[in-house]
Amino acid sequence: MVQEKHIIFCPVCGTHCCHHAYVENGKVVRVEPALKIALKKGFPCDPCTTAKGIRTILGVLNSPDRLKFPLKREGKRGEGKWRRISWDEALDTIARKLLELKDKYGPESVAILIGEPKGLEFAFAQRFATAFGTPNVATPGTYCGVQTGHALLSTFGSAGIQARMESNPRVMIIWGSNFAHIGGTFVGTTKRQIYEAIEKGCKLIVVDPRDIEIWPAKGWTASNKATLWLRPRPASDGILAMGMIKVIIEEKLYDEDYIANWTVGFDELQEHVNTFTLEEVERLTWVPKEQIKEAARLYATNKPSIIGWGNALEQTVCAFQACRAIAILRALTGNVNTPDGAEFEVEPAPMTRPGRFMLGGKLKERLRQYPRSAERTVGGEFKVALVSAYIPTQVLIRSILDGRPSPVKTALLWLTNPLVTYPDSKEVHRAFMKLDFIVVSEIFHTPTTAIADIVLPVAAEFEHEDIGYWPAWVGFARLYPKLVDPPGEAWSDMKIINELAKRVGLGEYFWEDEYEALDYMLEPAGITYKEFRDKVKFLDRKILYDPNKVLGYKTPSGKVEIYSDQLKALGYNPLPYFEELAKPLRGPFELTEEYPLIMTNAKDEVFFLSRYQKVSLLHEVGPYPRVWLNTKTANQLGLKDGDWIYIEAKKGKAKQRLVVNPGIHPKVVITTFGWHGESNINLLTDSNPPYEFATGTPTLRGVPCRVYKA
Repeated sequence: MVQEKHIIFCPVCGTHCCHHAYVENGKVVRVEPALKIALKKGFPCDPCTTAKGIRTILGVLNSPDRLKFPLKREGKRGEGKWRRISWDEALDTIARKLLELKDKYGPESVAILIGEPKGLEFAFAQRFATAFGTPNVATPGTYCGVQTGHALLSTFGSAGIQARMESNPRVMIIWGSNFAHIGGTFVGTTKRQIYEAIEKGCKLIVVDPRDIEIWPAKGWTASNKATLWLRPRPASDGILAMGMIKVIIEEKLYDEDYIANWTVGFDELQEHVNTFTLEEVERLTWVPKEQIKEAARLYATNKPSIIGWGNALEQTVCAFQACRAIAILRALTGNVNTPDGAEFEVEPAPMTRPGRFMLGGKLKERLRQYPRSAERTVGGEFKVALVSAYIPTQVLIRSILDGRPSPVKTALLWLTNPLVTYPDSKEVHRAFMKLDFIVVSEIFHTPTTAIADIVLPVAAEFEHEDIGYWPAWVGFARLYPKLVDPPGEAWSDMKIINELAKRVGLGEYFWEDEYEALDYMLEPAGITYKEFRDKVKFLDRKILYDPNKVLGYKTPSGKVEIYSDQLKALGYNPLPYFEELAKPLRGPFELTEEYPLIMTNAKDEVFFLSRYQKVSLLHEVGPYPRVWLNTKTANQLGLKDGDWIYIEAKKGKAKQRLVVNPGIHPKVVITTFGWHGESNINLLTDSNPPYEFATGTPTLRGVPCRVYKA
């Protein structure tokens, strides 16, 4: 049998490496890296060390455990009894329930819950919410992306600030990003680009409580390859950034002409850094002040420099201002949109922007009728969340339980498994059991499908035609072609939403089929989806760079806004103030005799978030949920490598398998996110306030805990 060879992009991590997929007799039989394909110019691919992308693609497409037919609950919720139904019955049942609730309680009684995007399903679900009239859409924005994006937006006027690796950076700070295993950083650097920069002489500063791998194939780690390795207390990153800012200002390591001509608010910042000392920074962050000075000097005096940060900074009650502090570090050193800088604004690939697809165009008339206003939205007081078109997940849970500000009666779920991924899993379960009606679209059964009323089987990537745009701030558009048929009667999320929209009378806002929607997405490029699939496959972004002048900034002042009047007008602090940044280190987050260690979490190096736990190919290389502990700390507690241990906080406990390592900070416990059952770390996290003031983020890192043998 002849094998068909196709070019594909991996849908798993943010790098989206280019691969060749081989199809034989209607089955994908092999996937391998396509390292010589130059579709992604200047954005080289480098396959993950665990081959999780390849294993995920093959494992999902060929799994015998896939959901194949629509299912309706029989018996009590969670009892595990199902009846196979047709798509007509499933969609008619859902549509009837939605229209009943809309008539009785209003459209806001329906919540739409969405997870991390693969293709266009996230945008489709948001579009459905807009057309239906509900503002209550929960997304990963509570913990990911929005904090960074709006910190950049309020400072530089653009959320699309990315690294320009052609600048040959002299210093790179890797801050809260395990890039060797998750594919890169939030500034769009791939691990291959980082490797190449190091080989050209770029100095590396690593900010992480763990001795992360830099280049596994060469045995490089933070401890043996970084010029400087800082091990901060989890959730103290904003304080650490303010310490570096203080050094740069007091030692006058900034470009005075640039500060005078291209920034607003330097004087206010200079005045504020006089209100705290480096001794205070050291005490709160656990980083010696001499290391803080060295890091600030190395970064500020070696342009061009890059700060590649990650999701670890976005999961505390001061996440937004911590990201602001790091954005200001980049501004003080003149590294953004300057001829001798290394970070620049990005013009995305020519396609319909996700925001317009979800909220704009013809949908504006629905937004006038059903505005996503603070008054109609659960958690509407979180203004950055509101303008980012999401509601904080834990605020939704509280609203379901309390019935305020208005009753949420049903939930439609795409790409998400809240019983594992939302904080305080037991409280989430209690809230979901209170809902009248739950619909989950999924590839496999999960803890959340177990309590659904209707479960819809979803086609995976490469079982339908699709376009990948995520992460949106990176600016690329990728082809996800259909290679094989989905199992049983599974449909794409796009088709499910498109057909459901017709059943509830919203067909005018959707399309005859998803192919028309794909054409709409590509209209700005002047091509059809068929042309994209057959000829183009990839649309590149554009780095906005001028070698002769400062590019400028899209803020109201046209300058970098260190002091933000926009934030002040919203009732927020115009600067990242020291006391505000100390909040996740004090009060309920302080160490005690009962809970003497600090818990943080890491993305699993094998699995993608909470997905694909049933893929056997992934379990071959990642069979256990792991928790990391310093070797001396483990010895003091009578624990050894390979032990199953409990991690316990005030809220509860989880069970994971111990990995001892001398490179972990002695007071830090690093758990693995995304595992189900008793290994789920959200059994420890709290859904109650305090929350981050702008984005509604709870504290998921920096949680006091203790550990002991299971």
